Amino acid sequence: METVKFIVPVYGIKPLKGEPIQLEKDVVLRSVNLLENEHEIFKKHSMRMGYEAVLDVDYTFDDGASEPIPGISIKLLNMIDAAFVVYGEGKAGLAAILPADDSSGYGGFILSNASPRYEEYLDKEIDTEFATYYANFKKAYDMRPMAFDIFRRSQERFSNNDRTIDSCTVLESILVPKGERSKKSFIVSGLKIMGYEKEKIECIEKLVDYRNAIIHADRERLLSLFTGATYTHSWFEDTFKVVREILFKYVEKPWD
Repeated sequence: METVKFIVPVYGIKPLKGEPIQLEKDVVLRSVNLLENEHEIFKKHSMRMGYEAVLDVDYTFDDGASEPIPGISIKLLNMIDAAFVVYGEGKAGLAAILPADDSSGYGGFILSNASPRYEEYLDKEIDTEFATYYANFKKAYDMRPMAFDIFRRSQERFSNNDRTIDSCTVLESILVPKGERSKKSFIVSGLKIMGYEKEKIECIEKLVDYRNAIIHADRERLLSLFTGATYTHSWFEDTFKVVREILFKYVEKPWD
């Protein structure tokens, strides 16, 4: 077995409040070390210099493996990336997998070129509360990995149609029992049980209606929906925020 240390820059979050956070046995989240000129590592890989936090990853793999990085991405980093996306509003995630030491012989791997403005950063501080949240998130992710991965990837989409389909798939994954065809009624019932107010439930109902019109290629239905005053760009943005809230609440108390 061989162990290689990687640095994973995180975009969209401010410097950590307090000490580094141990997320996994071999993964630590911490602020960028300016005294060690860690920004130079980003520069070497043609990345921007403005990252405020990184993950330290001590990755152990089979000596016979020619390339360990894909294993990191599949087994671990997708979950951590999703944890940031669900934790709060804003654009946050993992930017790259970079070798901490050039002498290791391994190259870098770019995950995202996202460069959010400061006002687009995650609206929550990363502190000890994030450590507690992450411990719960791992349990929820293990139960519904597809829901979190779809929501994570959906953040990179531009089309409201695509994000609507993704959002409804997420809701179905956590609220609709397998094999049930009456998806909308289960989603609505589930939100009521979770304690959501009428206004937010109605937004989700309308989102499901819009998704159904897309899936069934119901042109007349889509035209009638678009001619109303509901489906504006700001309405979609607000409703997608509700979907994130639902996932966050699921993390607090997941169920099978």
